[in-house]
Amino acid sequence: MRYNSSYKNHYAKQQKFRESINILTLDHDWFTGNIPSWLSVFDRVKAKETFKNGLEIGSWQGLSTFFLLQEFPNLHITCVDTWEGADEHKASSATSKEVLDASEVAFNNNLSIYEKRFKKYKGTSLSYFSSSHKQNFFDLIYIDGSHHSDDVIIDAVKGFEMLSSNGIMIFDDYLWSYYSNASDNPAGAINSFLMLKKHQLEILSINYQLIIRKKSNSVRLSNS
Repeated sequence: MRYNSSYKNHYAKQQKFRESINILTLDHDWFTGNIPSWLSVFDRVKAKETFKNGLEIGSWQGLSTFFLLQEFPNLHITCVDTWEGADEHKASSATSKEVLDASEVAFNNNLSIYEKRFKKYKGTSLSYFSSSHKQNFFDLIYIDGSHHSDDVIIDAVKGFEMLSSNGIMIFDDYLWSYYSNASDNPAGAINSFLMLKKHQLEILSINYQLIIRKKSNSVRLSNS
């Protein structure tokens, strides 16, 4: 009965959130379908008590950021994006050039009410990781940037270094297929990451997205 009640509550919250975002500038809702599975995981890990610092790789127009900041009043998020679009955006297969050109302005406007609770880093995730020396800092990391496997594996490995003990990492588009070479799609990189770190993580959810938790005894070994 508890599961059924939670299940209904998660979908009710999803619907309520969908009704509230008509104030935002959005060209497409690629996010809210994930809300029930996110909430289910968040309940399990007692996220209300633990989420303080978040990192989002790929923020687009800020819809997922908006949800997290609304859901967790004590959460601060670092948003990393070029706002130039990924391969699918640049090829106009995911959106129009007009929407792409206005995506950063939409992000700024949509997140304006939370301006004190997020930091914006305009650049690639690789440049962010190269410039940041934070370790075990983020309680929540959402990876939704470039979907090419070369970029996903960097985001996964470097993000995991910055993930706190028992922290949560969410991979978007685990089952997404865009590139003709299957190994170039996200699953190839994510599966390699899972094998590389299999003793240091726990898989919490596998659907179109994949959610993992960093084990509390996970320690990065020094080369020295």
